[in-house]
Amino acid sequence: MNVPTTVTEAPDALSCPCGSGRSYERCCGIYHRLEQAAPTPEALMRSRYTAFALGGLGGYLVSTWDPGALDPTLTSAALDQRDQQWLGLEIVDVRTAGARATVEFKARFRPRRAVPAGPDQTLHERSRFHRHRGNWLYVDGIIDPPPADSPSRNAPCPCGSGKKAKRCCLQ
Repeated sequence: MNVPTTVTEAPDALSCPCGSGRSYERCCGIYHRLEQAAPTPEALMRSRYTAFALGGLGGYLVSTWDPGALDPTLTSAALDQRDQQWLGLEIVDVRTAGARATVEFKARFRPRRAVPAGPDQTLHERSRFHRHRGNWLYVDGIIDPPPADSPSRNAPCPCGSGKKAKRCCLQ
């Protein structure tokens, strides 16, 4: 596991960027410093959002990504970059079924390189997670996902895995 870069932009007096209302030091900071692993898929999603928002935590992002799903071009150094100004996170839905989970979220951002500054944008994603050796890992996500109505057991899983729902997220 890679050790994350030290974060200097979030002293413990500031609220955590994930929107929990707690201080960074007592919220996502404990995961970024590897003091403990995120106990739920939602906590991992919030900590990953915060890592992107703060920048400089590419090592943490890589270490919480399923190694089999990580694009080899996404290095720790590439993930350290802050190409967007992240403005807020909204958790829309969380579904956990055993060792698999989905977290649907909306994250507002403003591209940093837009001159003049364009309007705020929203990333709407349904992220897939799985638990491996007791730790939750990010697998992948569907951008602008279709509504998450409960599928029938024999329908394709809405997470996009290509499996039947009963063999995937409904397990």
